Parts: sequence; C-alpha cells; structure tokens
Amino acid sequence: MTQHWSHTFYAQQDRLTGGYGQDIHRHHVALSTRVSQYLGNPGTLLELGAGGGQFAVSAARQGHRVTALDLLRGAGEYTRSLADRNNVPMEVVTGDFYTVEFADTFDAVCYWDGFGIGKDDDQRRLLTRIAGWLQPEATAFIDIYTPWYWAYHAGFTRQQSDYTQLYGFDAPDCRLTDTYTPHGGEPLTQSLRCYSPADLRLLLRGTGLTLTEVWPGGHYDPQAGVYRSEVPLGKCMTFTALLQRE
Repeated sequence: MTQHWSHTFYAQQDRLTGGYGQDIHRHHVALSTRVSQYLGNPGTLLELGAGGGQFAVSAARQGHRVTALDLLRGAGEYTRSLADRNNVPMEVVTGDFYTVEFADTFDAVCYWDGFGIGKDDDQRRLLTRIAGWLQPEATAFIDIYTPWYWAYHAGFTRQQSDYTQLYGFDAPDCRLTDTYTPHGGEPLTQSLRCYSPADLRLLLRGTGLTLTEVWPGGHYDPQAGVYRSEVPLGKCMTFTALLQRE
C-alpha cells in the first residue's frame, strides 16, 4: 500500500489518548481467554496491529508463543516493556502488514480493532497474506466493523480536555470515519471499511479463506457513555470473524 493516513494517524492518536501505554485491561484477558478456549491448547499466535501489546502479553501469559506486529516502533517498544514486566517471552516485529515476511506459519492470527484500512482490494491482499500465515486447520480472528452501528451514531461528538472526537459515516463507500481534532490543531481522521457477514463472504472469494463463525461484539452508547461487551449482531459495533483456510 502507498503512504497514506494509516502511516501517521495512529501515532498521533496515541499522543492524544495514551492508549498504547496503558496496562492490560480485563477486556484483553477475557478476549485472550476466549481465543485460548477456542483453540484448546497453547500454540503459536500472530497479532497484527498489536499496539501496546496488551492482548499479546495476555495471550503469552496463557502459554501462547506470540509474535506481535505493529507499524509503529514506539508501540513495539512498549510491548517489549510490558512483556518484560509480566515475565513472558515475546517476539516483537515493527513492519507493514503488506510487506513483512515470516519464516514460519501460525496456529492463530488475530487482528483486533483495525481491519478495513484501504479499499476492498487492499483487504483481499491482506486476507490472502493471512491465509498464507496460517497452518492447516488454524484460525484467524478478525474484528470487522459493522455498517449499522456507525451509520446510526454518525455525528456524535465527544469533547475531551485536549481534543474533540467526531464519529462519521461515509454511506456511498460504507466506511466509518473517526476524527480527532486537537484543540488549536488540525483534524486527524481514520476511515475504515465496514462489512456485514454477507459482505465479508463476498470479500473472501479468491483469498483462500472461508468464514466459519461469527462472534457478535459489544455496543457503546456514546450519549450515555456505557459500553456493553456483547450484544446481538444487529446492534454491535464490531463482530469477530473466525476464518480458516479453504
């Protein structure tokens, strides 16, 4: 992929929110536990877009041999620090999803909170690469943004001490937009493609992957400031797509 917003946005977002530097949350523990229970036994796990490594370290604490990949060098540095503090081994790789190479395949590939960068062809390129990183019978767990949640909540604005956040929805291209405007600064926007499960099945054609299961995700009520960790599919912000090689 060519240089675009994703190569700068997440570092700027982290400077505003401090998200990468946070400790492991119970959400990361619950998520890694669910993945572990599904897999049955600890194995090799690749996390794409690992951020500060909170999920990766939680998975490593449960016995997985984890490789954490992120585009940002600073995110990798924090992941190493978090792994050291938790006394778990961790392979940390700084690189681009579309150019990085791995010598081995994995029992699981996880990608939370970020799928949808670029156009459909970019997603297919990434999905094809994920198929090549999976061992036979292995599973990829990928968060997918739903169009219905983001279309409904478009226009919501959150005022924070250092910035303003605005939810939007690009209906023609079925993309959420999430804009951060630092007080006195220029706006920063991420734009991510949203898919229903039916849309995702179409996207998967020719990638070597098939959709085997859907886990409905959570729902955030921005007006009330309340998050529910699991809701029916028709209300969730994201769902987790479980993908296996054809």
